[in-house]
Amino acid sequence: MNLSASVITPTRNRAAVLARCLHYLSTQTLAPDRYELMVVDDASTDETRAVIEDAVRTAPCAVRPFRLQERTGVPGARNRAVREARGDVIVFVDSDNLAAPTFLAAHVAMHEADPNAVGRGPVILTHSLDDPFHGRGGLLDLSTAYFDTDNASVRREHLLQVGLFDEIFYPYGWEGLDLGFRLRKLGLRRRYRRDAALYHYHEEVSPGNLPGLLSKEAERARTAWLFYEKHPTLEARLALQFTPFHLALNTVQRLFGLVRPGNVEAWVRRTERAGVPGLGRLLLSGVLNAHYLAHLLANDQTRVRARAHGD
Repeated sequence: MNLSASVITPTRNRAAVLARCLHYLSTQTLAPDRYELMVVDDASTDETRAVIEDAVRTAPCAVRPFRLQERTGVPGARNRAVREARGDVIVFVDSDNLAAPTFLAAHVAMHEADPNAVGRGPVILTHSLDDPFHGRGGLLDLSTAYFDTDNASVRREHLLQVGLFDEIFYPYGWEGLDLGFRLRKLGLRRRYRRDAALYHYHEEVSPGNLPGLLSKEAERARTAWLFYEKHPTLEARLALQFTPFHLALNTVQRLFGLVRPGNVEAWVRRTERAGVPGLGRLLLSGVLNAHYLAHLLANDQTRVRARAHGD
């Protein structure tokens, strides 16, 4: 007999955060014999392996580890687990997400009520690993995406039917939106429950972690054009934010250039002291998005030159 759900969590070099992620996933209101945790270690070089081994020993639910010897990327890691999954419903949880106690029960209930559902819940920012569930969420936490792997569930049979994640999106970026386009063609209905909440952990911005955040935006820009080549539509271009409107909006979001990578940390601290942390998030998002858009434009120019030379 199949389990109700398989939770798939790909991870790479996030040992400390992963430990808390697995803790919250293993202490759900859903009975532990109704789900399994599938953790795919994408060739980590930190203490990730030890964290997963500890979860295998101590978690009340089944924990199934998969270790990839060479980096495969998020799409490949997820595909490995989907093929091995025993649950009827696949639930995607990234390793920096912390699941509220009712998270899995809510996702399973959505699919019990509607076999053709794509499940979705809120993703709320938190800066705490040990006490993450006090945030209430706001406008900045909202997502209108049909399928967003930060917090999503779908029946395994439907994933196999559309062909799983496209592994050209290496190491990550846009693979969820691409898969969502294909799931939508099946006529699946998007369902949403507030009690299927995930809390997305972010460290406070600092000079130490800002370069890593900027690097991720550059990687996301590189895979963006792979996505557009697969889906050369206005909807895809809007999703990429590659329009004059989005470029202008980003300029406003950064206060016409006043907020930059070199001073965004100070701006975030200033807004926190003023009691408006949401403004700080907005300014940080603007700086990160500007980095993404700059690389997106540079990559587009490279594509144009390559086509002009017949490459």
